[in-house]
Amino acid sequence: MIEKLKKAVIKNKDNISYINLDANNKYKGWTSNFGIKLPDDEYMKLDLERENDLFLLFVLASSWSKTGQWENAAFFTTYLKYYDKNELDLWLDDDFANDEIQNRKENATKFTSICSGVKPRRKVSFRKDYFSSVRKLVEEWNNIRKSLKLSESELDYKIFINYVYNVKGLGAGENRMRIKIPLILRELRCQSVYKGIPGKYCCVPDARVKNAAKNLNIKLPYINSISKLLEASGVIYKHFGDLYDIPLFAYQDIKKYL
Repeated sequence: MIEKLKKAVIKNKDNISYINLDANNKYKGWTSNFGIKLPDDEYMKLDLERENDLFLLFVLASSWSKTGQWENAAFFTTYLKYYDKNELDLWLDDDFANDEIQNRKENATKFTSICSGVKPRRKVSFRKDYFSSVRKLVEEWNNIRKSLKLSESELDYKIFINYVYNVKGLGAGENRMRIKIPLILRELRCQSVYKGIPGKYCCVPDARVKNAAKNLNIKLPYINSISKLLEASGVIYKHFGDLYDIPLFAYQDIKKYL
């Protein structure tokens, strides 16, 4: 069934926007194309060699660490880039940040209406704690970059993983971000921004992926620590390699073809 799922994902790569495989059926990364078409007819993507786009990868991961449909975080990140609100210094201005928070509902509705490509399953919402997490990322940004560079030089990405995990406020409310840390590493690995990132650290065992794994009798550990997170990521990578968690994430959309 696992092999059937892999083949079905490859066969339907042009039908599901988030699959993002290249001509050789290699995963290009979710951020290579969000599937969201902007008013200028360009598709939303992040170039992780650029500082402000790299920052938005962390915004995306942090926003996805909160409850709600995946489209919320995707449109929020797209909104920030389209309107050049991915300039880090902007978020140190309390008046700017408070204005964004106050107008978040209206901005979400208006921005979604001028985009196409991805049709949200429900009305898009920009959670209030998205904005506090953006501020926290700005405050921690220099140290986050240092941890990435040190991880690369030491070929030990647990340095980065442990640092980011210990930053409070990147998850829901004041909670930490955990499950989406492999997403950051996966996207960096796909775009070859940092060297030596192990594939076994790059699979995201979120609720949708775990449900699919259960249906396929893939046993994942109960994730209550960073070590268990990495263990689960490793199990997924063992089964799917450089397709990462995408076949499991796509299972609900693909199973009718199996």
